[in-house]
Amino acid sequence: MKVRPLLYLTAIVSAILGATVVYLVLSVPNDLRADALMKTARQELTDGEHEKARASLAKVVQQYPRTDAAAAATVALTSLEKKERDDLARVVAQLRTQNEQQSRLLADLQKSVTDVRNAPPKVVTVTAPAPKPVATKVTPKKKTPPKKKTTTRRRRR
Repeated sequence: MKVRPLLYLTAIVSAILGATVVYLVLSVPNDLRADALMKTARQELTDGEHEKARASLAKVVQQYPRTDAAAAATVALTSLEKKERDDLARVVAQLRTQNEQQSRLLADLQKSVTDVRNAPPKVVTVTAPAPKPVATKVTPKKKTPPKKKTTTRRRRR
């Protein structure tokens, strides 16, 4: 009867050992693939390709959820989201200040237009320049044709 407990113990140990081997066989390739995707995502982040990096990180989290790379990808996604949110908040603050400056400028311009519109009319006196003497066209005198000498005939007597 001492054989039976030994058989049970052997069966339990071999089941645990088999489960460990199966876990390692199934999880190690997943870890390697997830790590490779994480490396490409990090490279894309350093290159400034945030959209591609976001897609790679999301792929790691979706396809390999129980790996260390998935946890790192989740952290990277949250930090990337926080950075983009801060950048967006900074841009919104700049736009607000520009909007305030432009509204102040428009108010000043509107006030000056209203002041000009409500100002009393200015009387402008324009003096006409002295009339210029009318230049008459001087036409050269026509030469009179030379007088014909009249010759009188003498009468014959």
